[in-house]
Amino acid sequence: MLALKETFKAISKEKKVTQQEMADKLGISKQNFSNKVQRNTFSPDELVKIADLLDMEIAFIDKEAEIKGEKYTIN
Repeated sequence: MLALKETFKAISKEKKVTQQEMADKLGISKQNFSNKVQRNTFSPDELVKIADLLDMEIAFIDKEAEIKGEKYTIN
């Protein structure tokens, strides 16, 4: 499983969204956003806002689920 930092990096690159844009969506500085990524301290509301910006949904996945195929496809 990817760490939050690598997950945000991969998705933001694919979606062409910068850390500054994500920080702006949350109403915080880029540095504060970076700190939250490093410490994994986002609130559920913040994660929903980021998912909205990235045109994604948040999902809970069973730890024993087998992930196959594309990076973000779960079968």
